[in-house]
Amino acid sequence: MRIRLALAPLALFLSTTVGADPGSVASPGSHLWVVNEVFSNATGSIQFIELEECCGSGFELGLSGKSIFSDATGNSFTFPNDLTGNTAFRNLLLATADFASLPGAPTPDFILPDGFFDVTGDTIRWHIYVPATLTFGPGQLPLDGVSSLAQNGTVAVNSPTNYAGSQGSVNLGGAVPLPVWANVALAVLVLGLGVRLLRPRSRKLATAS
Repeated sequence: MRIRLALAPLALFLSTTVGADPGSVASPGSHLWVVNEVFSNATGSIQFIELEECCGSGFELGLSGKSIFSDATGNSFTFPNDLTGNTAFRNLLLATADFASLPGAPTPDFILPDGFFDVTGDTIRWHIYVPATLTFGPGQLPLDGVSSLAQNGTVAVNSPTNYAGSQGSVNLGGAVPLPVWANVALAVLVLGLGVRLLRPRSRKLATAS
């Protein structure tokens, strides 16, 4: 699930409010990571949080000692080390151990405890960067075992991606939701078949009378 275009203004905001002194030597940053996608089952035993470097910076490596927080549960996860490599538009995947064992799941970069965030409503924060948070209220987080929630409120089939670039999708047994156009087309097809099936019967009744 990608929301880079929507986050373009965020890059400008963060670079002007959290940026380093222009005269100083550049050091690894961390302010352009955002909470991009979250997923959970109803019990919270299978969850993932995907971070994304939103804006094309290749030097967002400074994660060591910084944390992700769940406001509703009080849980937090502190990154044990900095990253290496070019971070531009890459992802970080944090997930529970049960998620990691599922078919189709990419290998998480970091393991979270079960029930890290509250499925009934929560704010998931990345360090001190307020614009990077993802907030959802009661009923907004899909729990169908297929869909996930993006920072911009989009609900779609889950697409977790790890730092190595491996993307997957998990299905906990729920039906894959159809897009609106597909539901409309299916309804028209069913209606058309129903009309065709009724026509012969109508003709027989007219002939008999």
